[in-house]
Amino acid sequence: MRISGYSDFNLRTIGAKGNKQINDAVKNNESVTGKILDVKSNAVKILLQNGKEFMANSNIPLENLLGEQVNFKVLNSDKNIVLQPQIEGTALEKELDAKINNLVSDLKLPNNEENKSLIKEMIKQNIPVNVKNLKIIKDNIGSFNILSRLTKEEVEILNKNIENIETKEMKEIVKDIYINKEGKNILDFLKDLKNIGPKEKNILFLFKNKFEINIDNMKTLDSLLKGEKLDDILKEINNILDEDISSNKSLVENTQENKLENVKEDILKLKTAKDEVTKLDTEKEVIKTENSPKEDIKKIIKSIVQNLNTDKKVDVEKIKQNMDSLVKTLNIQNEIKLGESLKGEFHEVNQKLELLNDISNEYMYFQIPFEYKEYKNLAEILLSEQTKDKKNNKKSISILISLDTHNLSRIDTMLNYYNEDLNIVFGLKDEKTKNMFVKNEKKLIGVLKSIGINNIHINYKIKTENEPILNNIEYINNKFSNFNMWV
Repeated sequence: MRISGYSDFNLRTIGAKGNKQINDAVKNNESVTGKILDVKSNAVKILLQNGKEFMANSNIPLENLLGEQVNFKVLNSDKNIVLQPQIEGTALEKELDAKINNLVSDLKLPNNEENKSLIKEMIKQNIPVNVKNLKIIKDNIGSFNILSRLTKEEVEILNKNIENIETKEMKEIVKDIYINKEGKNILDFLKDLKNIGPKEKNILFLFKNKFEINIDNMKTLDSLLKGEKLDDILKEINNILDEDISSNKSLVENTQENKLENVKEDILKLKTAKDEVTKLDTEKEVIKTENSPKEDIKKIIKSIVQNLNTDKKVDVEKIKQNMDSLVKTLNIQNEIKLGESLKGEFHEVNQKLELLNDISNEYMYFQIPFEYKEYKNLAEILLSEQTKDKKNNKKSISILISLDTHNLSRIDTMLNYYNEDLNIVFGLKDEKTKNMFVKNEKKLIGVLKSIGINNIHINYKIKTENEPILNNIEYINNKFSNFNMWV
C-alpha cells in the first residue's frame, strides 16, 4: 500500500475559471479560503469568502469537513485549476489522521502514538507504508535508541571490538552486542550518537534514498542537516592536506639535518655520507611524487569555488563533474598516502563529501561556493524538470535558488519556465526588502528580455521560515511541493 505525500491532496475545480477571486489567486500565486457546503462522492461544493460558489473534484474524502473553513493554495494546470489544501494546522489534518488510523488497523499494528507518528512521517517523506518497510525502519530506530542509551560501564564489559563498526547496519551492531557480547569500540561513538537528531527523520531519509543506515551515514547526514556546507568540507580537506604536506616537509628537513651532523662527526666515512645524501634525494623525490594526487585534489577544489569577479557565468554541469571527480580521487586513499594521525579525519570528511554528492545526484541539488568582491558565500540550487505536454514534448523547468546574503538575509528565488512563460517568486524576509526588489523590477525584466524571454511574471512572498534548503528534509524529498508553504 502506498500513501502519497501532502502535495497529492488536491481538488480540481469545475467551471471556476470565470471566478474573479480564483483567477486573481492564480495570477498572484495566492491562497483562498472556502467553506465546504456539500460533498457527494468525490464532488465538493465550496463557498468562497466573496459569496461565490463553485464545484470541484476531490481525490480525498471530505465528508468530515462539512461546514468547515479550509485554506486552499490555487495552482493553474493545463486544463483546469487545482486547489491544494494547506494540510498542517487546518481541519484537513483530521483527514490525514483518519487515513493513518485506517492504516494502523489494516496493517494490524498497535494503535499507539509511536506507530501513528512514524506512519505520518513516512507519508510526509513519500515512503510506501507497508509491513516490510515499517519493520526495517522500526528495527533501525529501535536499534539506534538502544545504542545511543548505552553507558560507558555497559560497553566496557563487552569482550572485543566489532570490525568496521562504522559501516555496519545499526540492528546488526545491536545483535553483536547482545548475542556475541562484542562491540567494545562502540564507546568511541557514544557521544556522537547521543547528539544526533531528529533520528527518526534522518533514518527515514537514509532508507528512502537507499543509503545504508549505519553510524557513518547517520553522523554525516546529521552534520549536513545542522548546517555544515560544501565550502566547510572543502576547507577541511585542504587543511588536512596542508597539515600532511607540512608534516612530510619537516620530516625531510630533520632527516637532512641529522645526516649532515653524522657527516661532520665522521669525515673519514665519505663514501657512506655520499650514499646517505643520495638516499635523502630519493626520499625528497618520493614525497614530491606522493604530493601529486594531493595537488590534483587542491586544483579540483579550486575549480569548484566560483570566482564571480572574473566569470559571471555559473556552469552547474561542470561543478557536478568536478564534484564527481573529487569524490573519485578522494576514494583512492592508497595513492594519497596520509600520515596515520590524519587518516581518521580524512575518512570522516570524505564521508561527508560523498553523501552530499549522492544527494546532489539524486535530487539535482547543488551547493555552489563562490567569491564576489571581498565576500565568500554559498548558493543552494535545486532543479526540477517535468514533461507537461507529452504530445509536443513540452517541459516545465523549475529552479529554486537560495542565497544567504550579507545585507538582506536569506533570499529564495523560485523560477518556473513553461510554454515561453517565466514565473518568478521571490521569498524575502520583510516588506522593506520586498520594496527594494519592487523598485528594481524593471531592470530585471529588461535583462531577461535582452536574452529573449518576453512573458515574465514576478511575485513576492514574505517568508515564514529562514532555513537553507538542505535543512528541510521533507522539502528536498518532495522537490517543490512545499515551496509555497515554505516561503
